[in-house]
Amino acid sequence: MKKLFLIRHCETNQFEENTEDHKKKLNDNGLEDANILNQWFDKNKFDINTIYASSAIRTAETAKLIFNKHINKIKTQDSLYLCSKTEVVSLLQGLDKKVIDVALVGHEPSTSESLKYLIGNFRPDLEKVLGSPYPAGGIAIIYFNIKEWTELDESTGILDAFITPFYLKNNER
Repeated sequence: MKKLFLIRHCETNQFEENTEDHKKKLNDNGLEDANILNQWFDKNKFDINTIYASSAIRTAETAKLIFNKHINKIKTQDSLYLCSKTEVVSLLQGLDKKVIDVALVGHEPSTSESLKYLIGNFRPDLEKVLGSPYPAGGIAIIYFNIKEWTELDESTGILDAFITPFYLKNNER
């Protein structure tokens, strides 16, 4: 059994003058949300083997804040910046079979495209997630009943949970 934490970077200022898209940073809400997600990950004690993040500043910041106790596990990838689901799936299929739990911090639309591509089954209460926009800081937790990442393919995942900073602020404090 393999597990993927598919995360969209936290909030940034979309229309920031004189700032190249790749260099946009998290805004105050994004920083707060990343810290909330960090507390949730710490509280739940997930043992994530590897963390991938796009090389964009906002995704790298999101990954470093959420996984601040696991900085050494974060790998930034240029290929995840403005990519499609094809690059996401290819990266996952190339993981070593020893990797059990992986987190990937990316962008829209590749995050929602990857989610829709990978999910074959889901908890009934999560059906609406597949038809909704992927919120900043959203985390899909997907299980795969596979032994090796090379077996990952379309509709092989089970969406087990979907967490957002908004949900955590209103329900977990």
